[in-house]
Amino acid sequence: MAKFLRDEFIYDVSLTEDTLIQISESFAARGAPLLEIANNSGEDKKQPFITFILRFDNKGYKLFSIDDLLHHFRRAEKIERLIITLETAESISSNRMLGDYLELRLDRNNNDNSFVQVSSDRQDWVDASFSSVSEVLGRCSNKHGWARSTWSTLIIQLLGVVGGFSVSLWAASKLSESLDIDNAFVITFLFVLLLFSNAWGYANQALLRFVHSVYPSIHFYRPDKDRKNWLLQGVIAGVAATCTAYFLGGLLSYVGDFINELVK
Repeated sequence: MAKFLRDEFIYDVSLTEDTLIQISESFAARGAPLLEIANNSGEDKKQPFITFILRFDNKGYKLFSIDDLLHHFRRAEKIERLIITLETAESISSNRMLGDYLELRLDRNNNDNSFVQVSSDRQDWVDASFSSVSEVLGRCSNKHGWARSTWSTLIIQLLGVVGGFSVSLWAASKLSESLDIDNAFVITFLFVLLLFSNAWGYANQALLRFVHSVYPSIHFYRPDKDRKNWLLQGVIAGVAATCTAYFLGGLLSYVGDFINELVK
């Protein structure tokens, strides 16, 4: 039975062709000791092999070479998931209860389905394999985590509240003029605000999903396919910077006026 296991969830990495080649080379290097052991023992069930599973454009392929992987990586419109596995016939037949295996799973659509996992009855192989893959991934980290942070969610919520209040005031000022009832402005304002508050819950979730899709945790980066995404990222970053500057400016102005009043 495999005695040692290491695993870790993976977040916020951008993968290019060069990154895939480095990861493939890392897997091949970790398979070399297993191949030597299999050759020395003469046990075919301990022979290691590497497989790649790439899912894109609503279909998946199981591949057996880095060249085939890169071919599909280049031509895919939208890559959903990549799984790279180093294992032996022994680990497969025992449902990974025995033998050695190293697996890297990268899922663009599910942040909690991306991880690296390695197991063996040799601790040194486990530690070396885990460190080898983690080192490559560490060099391609991105800053997309801010899009899923609490602060990002709070900012979107506050912008929605301010926007809803402003729209309600504007709509009330326009509609109340044509209503021949008492307190037309107040009634219209409350009615529009109520409509917005009910719609905002759904709009907020859709907006969060949109931002998360523009800034994915697992980003399969291809320059010729990502031009639209660059534009969307620029727009979102510009809006965020403008809103932040506006609120900070208003806060500093208020603090300045408050201090002046104290000094007087």
